[in-house]
Amino acid sequence: MKKIVLSLLILFSISGYAQKLYRKDLLNLEKNIYQEALKNYDLETAQVAVYHIIDLEGNQSKYLDTLAFIYFNQKKFLPCLKVANRILKNKDNLPILELKAVSLENLKDIKGAIGAYEKIYTQKKEAVVAYKLAQLQQELKRSAEAYATLKSAETLKFPDKGFVAFPSARKGQSQNVPLKAAFYSLMAQTSYDLHNYPMAVKYYDEALKVYPDFFVAKQNKQVIQMLEKKLDTKVNSQTNQKNK
Repeated sequence: MKKIVLSLLILFSISGYAQKLYRKDLLNLEKNIYQEALKNYDLETAQVAVYHIIDLEGNQSKYLDTLAFIYFNQKKFLPCLKVANRILKNKDNLPILELKAVSLENLKDIKGAIGAYEKIYTQKKEAVVAYKLAQLQQELKRSAEAYATLKSAETLKFPDKGFVAFPSARKGQSQNVPLKAAFYSLMAQTSYDLHNYPMAVKYYDEALKVYPDFFVAKQNKQVIQMLEKKLDTKVNSQTNQKNK
């Protein structure tokens, strides 16, 4: 009887070891497939391999991050968002939070995107993040919030190679405007929406100092100056009538 029990224990031990060995071999195989697929720019095969790796490693697998980036690079924003939320539920992860923010924006969940960018901005005080956050706030007509966001980032360093596309003087074409000029243009826009026209003109001037050929800034500045003249004329006319 003792021999039978001992034999069974040995058999179970061998079986368990074989399963572990098989699982390890299978995991290595899937990782090799993933690497080979990436070399060939085959994201579909890489994605399938990542699914298998995650299944073998469980919810703590680092390949969850990889899956989120694969979806993002394929512009599959809804699956990317789902995986990002799964990761962020268990830990803070700034790169994944950035994927979530962009995914929400592309899915037209502007309020959700604002919430994500606000969290990013608390961790990453950069002018480009402030600009994106303010853009979204402005899109929802939250001009006071947008202006406050931009004001908080006004003294931050702007990247030399950061550009934003704007319409140009030629119909159907665009011009790449330096981020700093685009930043001041958005400050001008928010100032205008808050009915502070002199401040709007001031910020358009700042934008044009950075980029003198900024077509949209020139046009908007002219419109505001014309509006100011009309307002001044109206006020003067009303004052003259009262004095008569």
